[in-house]
Formats: sequence, C-alpha cells, structure tokens
Amino acid sequence: MKGGEAVEGCGWARKVQVIGKFSLQHSAVVKMVWSNEQRAFAVETYFSQSHSIVAVQRAFCTHYQIPPRYRVPDRKSILLWVENFG
Repeated sequence: MKGGEAVEGCGWARKVQVIGKFSLQHSAVVKMVWSNEQRAFAVETYFSQSHSIVAVQRAFCTHYQIPPRYRVPDRKSILLWVENFG
C-alpha cells in the first residue's frame, strides 16, 4: 500500500499515510510494526528526557518527520520497550 490510499473496512474508507510497516487485523484495526531503529530511538529518548512519554512521542514525530495527529508509539509500547531494554 502506498501513502494516501484508501483502506476499506466495515463499509467505510479513510485515507492513511504509511509511516512504517503495518498489518491489518480484523476489519479496521491497524497494528503498527515499529522498526528496531525506531524502538531504539524511543528508548534512548525516554532516558534522555527524564522518563517523559510525551517528550518521547514529540521527539519521535520530529525525528521521523511524522505530521501532527498521525500514529506514534503509544505509552504502553514505549514502556514495554524500555522494560525489555534492560
């Protein structure tokens, strides 16, 4: 799928821009698959930004040039990556 293509599901369509790899589960649930480089960046930023999830998400958007309101790693994912890092 290329950026800007419509994703069909449950009788509706919406535009999506592909930032990373993803897989469709069920009819309209999108699960992001973050690269190891992106995970490492998030963990490094977490420690350098005094354990701030919001700061990690903002830095992630800036670093990977993700437009506002697009998908970024959620709190649960970031904390899981930090936990598995040690």
